[in-house]
Amino acid sequence: MKTFSVGSAQILADKVSHDMTVFVKRHVFPELPQANALNWRDIFVLSQTLRYPEGLTPADISANTRLDPATVLRANEKLYKNRLITILEQARDARSNLVQVTSSGADFLQNLFSVYREKQEKVFARFLPRLAADDIKEIFETCLNVQEHAEKFASLKPTGKIRHDDRTSYSRHAFQESFEEFQRFPEFILQVYCRRISSDYMFFLKSHAMSEMSDQILRKSRELLTLMMLDYFEHDATAMDVVRLLRFDPATATRAVALLSEEGFIAPANGYRDDDRKKPLILSEKGRHSVAEYKSHMIRSSKFANETLGLNRSQKDINKQLGVLALISNRTEVFASVKKGKLG
Repeated sequence: MKTFSVGSAQILADKVSHDMTVFVKRHVFPELPQANALNWRDIFVLSQTLRYPEGLTPADISANTRLDPATVLRANEKLYKNRLITILEQARDARSNLVQVTSSGADFLQNLFSVYREKQEKVFARFLPRLAADDIKEIFETCLNVQEHAEKFASLKPTGKIRHDDRTSYSRHAFQESFEEFQRFPEFILQVYCRRISSDYMFFLKSHAMSEMSDQILRKSRELLTLMMLDYFEHDATAMDVVRLLRFDPATATRAVALLSEEGFIAPANGYRDDDRKKPLILSEKGRHSVAEYKSHMIRSSKFANETLGLNRSQKDINKQLGVLALISNRTEVFASVKKGKLG
C-alpha cells in the first residue's frame, strides 16, 4: 500500500472532484440563469477571486486551480464578457494584470453557494448523515496534509531540481480563518482540495513514472490507468468497471480498451462483440509485463521523491490519509448518484 499510495490517492481524489462537479452541474447550475453561459472551470476560476479583493494575477489563478494558463485565459475572457470580473491591465507586463471580482460576480457566487447549500441540506435529510464538526475538522486537516504532500511531489523535476511553490500554506490559513464557514458545506470545499491533490499527483506520475514506460502507448494516462484498473480487479473486469472506478465516460473507456486490445495488452474474449462494454477484459502476458513495469517505475520514482524531498510518512499516516480520501469519495458518490429532479 505504501508503495502505490500516490496512485491510490490520485484516483480517489479525482473521483471526489468528478462526483461533486456532477452534482453541481446537475442540481445547482439549472437554477442559476447566468450559469448557462459558463462552465464549471469558469466558475472555479471566478471563485478564486472572491477571497482576493485586491486582485489576482492569471499566474496565481493557474497555480491555485491547477488549470493551465490557456484555460485560465479563456475563462477570464468569458467572465469579463459577462461582467463578472474586471481586469486591471499593467502597461509594462501583461502577466501582472490583476483580475478582480465585480459586484455582479460576487452576487453570482453568493447565489451559487446559497442554491448549493439548499440542495446539500436535502441530500443530508434524505440520503446521507451530516458529518459532526469535529470529524469535519479532522478530515480537512488530513486532506491538507495530503495536499501538501502532493504539492511537494509535483514540485520535483526528474532532474532532481525543486520548484519552490507553496500554496498549501494559504489553504491552511484560509481553513483556520474560515472554518465556521467551511463546515457549512464540507464536501464542496473538500473537492477543491481533492482537485489539487489529483492534479499534483498526476503531474508527478506523468513526469516521473508514465514517461518512462517502454511502450509509448502507455505513456498516456488514459490507456495506462485502464490497464492498471484491470490488474486491480480480482475478477474479470469490463469496460463499465473501468468507467465506474475511474469516472471515465463510456466512450473514453471504450476507446482505451479498443486500443489496448489492438496492441495486444488485453487478451481477446470469444463470444462477444468488439464494442460490447460487458465483455470480460483479461490481461495478456504483454499486459501483465507492462503492469509490472509501471509498478516498478512508481516504486523507483516515489523512493526518489521521498529521498530528495526529505519526506517519510509512516504507514499509519498513509493508511489514515487514504482512509479519509475513501470516506470522502464514498460521500461524494452519494451526491453524484442523486438523479435530476429528486431534490425538488
